Amino acid sequence: MQHHSRQKRAAPLLAVLVALAGGCRDSGPPMHVLIKGPGDERSPAWMPDGTALVFSSARDGFPADLFLYDLETQTSRPLTRDPSGENSPAVSPDGRWVAFHSDREGQSDLYRLDLKTGEELRLTNNPFNDSFAAWSPDGAQIAFHSEGAGDPDIWIMDRDGREKIPLVLRPGVDSMPAWSPDGTTIAFSSEAAGNPDIWLVVLADRRLTRLTRSPDAEFKPVWSPDGRSIVYCRGPLGEGHARLWRMNADGSRARPLTSAGRWDDYDAAFSPDGKWLLFESNRNGTFDIWRIGL
Repeated sequence: MQHHSRQKRAAPLLAVLVALAGGCRDSGPPMHVLIKGPGDERSPAWMPDGTALVFSSARDGFPADLFLYDLETQTSRPLTRDPSGENSPAVSPDGRWVAFHSDREGQSDLYRLDLKTGEELRLTNNPFNDSFAAWSPDGAQIAFHSEGAGDPDIWIMDRDGREKIPLVLRPGVDSMPAWSPDGTTIAFSSEAAGNPDIWLVVLADRRLTRLTRSPDAEFKPVWSPDGRSIVYCRGPLGEGHARLWRMNADGSRARPLTSAGRWDDYDAAFSPDGKWLLFESNRNGTFDIWRIGL
């Protein structure tokens, strides 16, 4: 499986982190390509009003930059221009900021881009890697993956980068957080039980619950807008290919959402009304942004 993080690791989920970050009728719901470019188009993130999306693209000779795509005009414009690359955009609930990670200073750090002014704020400044930002529903905090304590763990900070505190701190890899719509819980990927699985942590008491237990790697969870279900990536460890799965928020009724094949489906993103799901897929060769009706 492949994703756009540049971190090098040996454990299964860390390998996912290193690899990660026209019309068609699948065996499931109808889907089609929304954004196809000359390079890889990845990591879609909806604007809160559902009229546009932010994504990462390797077009124009750069490793990856952030672009804004307008659904009505079907046009894209660049948001960043940096030779080091920007990945995994996350839009704030009010649509003002985009958090992302970039290794422009050598290691992966988190930044915040103001969509109104174009100003950037560096949120983390450490000799270790920080990545995979996720906004709280009220926009006051950001959950993220940090290697500050050795192993990758889940941390939380204020939206301006202050008050960084560990949330899940234990041996092994804990990464790719996703905040529940009601703000009480964070879903994330973890190797705590061996293979990468989807776990939950309740913020009030830090209670942990394991949701998945398959022999495959399961990672990159995303909540539905109503908080009733979670979409995630699942694929065999090693050289297998990943596809999207959906389960109830308590881990029940896990079922495939996209079909298996010689391609990978990653980075799902629900539309604000829950009627559409964006994701990246290389089923046509390069990675494009696809849209599937729910």
